Amino acid sequence: MLHEHFISLKGQKFRYLEKKGDGHKVLFLHGLSDFADQFNPIASRLPEDWHLLALDQRGHGGSWKPEEGYSPIDYSDDINNFLDTLDITSIHIFGHSMGGRNALIFSTRYPHHMQSLILGDIGPDKNITDVEETTCFFNNLPESFQTAENAKIHLKKRKPGYSDENIDILMKNLEKDRTGQLVWSYSKDACIKSVTESRSRDWWGYLPRVQCPVLLLHVKGSTELSDDVAEKMTKHLPQATYRSISDSRHNFQFERPDTAADEIQQFILDL
Repeated sequence: MLHEHFISLKGQKFRYLEKKGDGHKVLFLHGLSDFADQFNPIASRLPEDWHLLALDQRGHGGSWKPEEGYSPIDYSDDINNFLDTLDITSIHIFGHSMGGRNALIFSTRYPHHMQSLILGDIGPDKNITDVEETTCFFNNLPESFQTAENAKIHLKKRKPGYSDENIDILMKNLEKDRTGQLVWSYSKDACIKSVTESRSRDWWGYLPRVQCPVLLLHVKGSTELSDDVAEKMTKHLPQATYRSISDSRHNFQFERPDTAADEIQQFILDL
């Protein structure tokens, strides 16, 4: 189990989870509107002696929520400040979805920190349609719930097939506001701005600049990363290993933690 901590980065509060160990160091970076706790299922399946960290990225969870500054460049600076503050010189980074794109950019801007990069079902393409659809999604999402039971009903409808354990973890992504209602711990504006900043341009030019070994974990038939783009990515990444995950959806790291943990562990141990 990862344990909760708070840290000041350039004077701003960030929340992270950690389990210390003398083995490999791995940092987990979540996707859009997600939070660090969603990596607990993977963490419990990795070797006991590994040093594991999961960061609530800006605009999400218990971390700082500025009005502006949601490009992958901004996120990558946070990652660098986080590792420097903890005096971590090199680490393996697994980024899922938005977290993967942030990790990709980080790996090219701060290569001295990188032992390896693991990308979870995310590509470098520009996608204006995705910006429009995501904006519509968040604008139509209920912003508050009167009771925990109402929130659970909503989550079960949104996430069919999720286990009770997973729903309980997602419930931690809610917090009480001043009126006692449950609201999302992420900032809706932050999510919309993050998608706008990252999807309004392509990031293909960064792939050849990655200097460390890369594992691309791709969900077969994913709506977020097409099979063709995933194959193309392996040709642009200098040290790429490609692995396809079937019988899952985009959030494979949460839905199939056994498979995700096995792939991550095998890749790191083979380096």
